[in-house]
Amino acid sequence: MSKNILVVDDEENIREIISEFLQSFNYYVVEAANGEEALTACTKTDFNLIITDIRMPKMNGLKLLKTIKTLRPDIPVILMTGYEPSKSQEESLDIKADGYLLKPFSLNSLRQSILKIFKIL
Repeated sequence: MSKNILVVDDEENIREIISEFLQSFNYYVVEAANGEEALTACTKTDFNLIITDIRMPKMNGLKLLKTIKTLRPDIPVILMTGYEPSKSQEESLDIKADGYLLKPFSLNSLRQSILKIFKIL
């Protein structure tokens, strides 16, 4: 059974690269440009994993993380960012995030994070 993954990033090229990479492993991938689009997508598809950028317009990744964990605490969330995390971000990550990637990261490190979450190592 294929896993459903939501990729959330305001940079289209990053979404596309990640999506194409994940699709090559037969994951079903949906893309969203911000947290608001991601929440809408969650009403239409039952996701097994959400991969989201932290800094985005409209709704950032930390607010999305908190909202998802309130509505569906069973959905793992991997956060990614191009910025060093602040103390408040680190606290949020320690409490709720299931993974964290600092951009730029290799696609292999992303895959390893996903396999760890799905426990398919």
